[in-house]
Amino acid sequence: MAVEKNNILTDDVIAKKALVLLKNNLVAARLVYRDYEKTFGKVGDTIRLKLPFRTKSAAGRTLVKQPLVDQTIPFAINRQEHVGLEYTVKDKTLDIEQFAERYLKSGMIQMANVVDRSILLTLKNAFHTSGTPGVRPGAFIDFANAAAKQTTYAVPDDGMRRAVIDPFTCASLSDEVTKLFKESMVEAAYKKGYKGPVSNYDTYESQNLPKHTVGDHGGTPLIAGVITNGNSITTDGWDVSTTGLLLVGDVFTIDGVYGVNPQSYESTGILQEFVVQADVDSDAGGLATVTFSPSLNDGTLTTTNADGDTVSLGAYQNVAALPADNAPITVLGAANTTYEQNYLFHRDAIALCVTNLELPKSATVKERVYDPESGLSILLTQAYDINEMSEVTRIDIVWGAQLIYPELAMRLWGAVSG
Repeated sequence: MAVEKNNILTDDVIAKKALVLLKNNLVAARLVYRDYEKTFGKVGDTIRLKLPFRTKSAAGRTLVKQPLVDQTIPFAINRQEHVGLEYTVKDKTLDIEQFAERYLKSGMIQMANVVDRSILLTLKNAFHTSGTPGVRPGAFIDFANAAAKQTTYAVPDDGMRRAVIDPFTCASLSDEVTKLFKESMVEAAYKKGYKGPVSNYDTYESQNLPKHTVGDHGGTPLIAGVITNGNSITTDGWDVSTTGLLLVGDVFTIDGVYGVNPQSYESTGILQEFVVQADVDSDAGGLATVTFSPSLNDGTLTTTNADGDTVSLGAYQNVAALPADNAPITVLGAANTTYEQNYLFHRDAIALCVTNLELPKSATVKERVYDPESGLSILLTQAYDINEMSEVTRIDIVWGAQLIYPELAMRLWGAVSG
């Protein structure tokens, strides 16, 4: 009777298994735009991404030339996460499933959670919101209203809308999802966290959703003086000498400032929402300068092109009118209160780029594994401790994630969180 010999696991087999575990435990990374990888070379690279050129049509026989204005944003590969493992040579005689369960699984799940959370954190820069702060969405109508608002702002309804929701909201929606789930979609249910379609959103559950704590706002805030196009306003009427008056991610509206549909350029009848980009304090007189996104553009905004010519940015208009002096300001959510946040977005709103780490020349053991289907890449390197007969292994991933088109994303307010 033949005796089966022990097989020693090879490093490439271990690396490939680690990549499979990472891939299977990602949620948000599956839902975003992934085609920028080829433009990056290595960790620390920053490129300027060109945004799509937008133009307006013109009526009549007379030609109206539209200015070509390149708008760019920076995108950086600036995140790195690793798992460090120590095991003996004897442990490599385990079969790959036993080895993965003992050494790889927990670390790769944690790494997947870190990557997913980095993506979802970018969505705190989304300025459109839906729902009521403090009220957990739990019915189909909550998502239908959010979808209607996104349609009003011309977010494409092309099968690429996603919803990532917290576990309690997911539980509230369970009956709705059960009613709407189709047997034909079972094939796609292998995706971790997939809960089926809700109001044309492919819906996923995640415990990685960042919550939001509203700033210590108080008083009767008003616009102070004449406001021009741009991303900064002067305000007064706040409680005096307040630190953390507004926090990054706070959302506010201005009375009389309505958004516009980016196709028709007509007012939506919905107050334009703005998201705070830097923490704000009030001074001893209750004054504060607020920096926010998106920048105000009433259709008269201009810029200077490479030739020094003044060109119109009217095609990027986002408000029907600029704020008036003494217009009231409303901050969404109660002061110093933390809220659950759910996120609804089109695939193209967010970009994720995973790039290859360079193989270290001095490492004896080095394996880089790439999955063309998901675009994921990890690097396994190893050192041997001759005294303990153990091998120290690290598995690394490097990436960047950024909200590219915030107008294609929305925050759905949830319940108050402790």
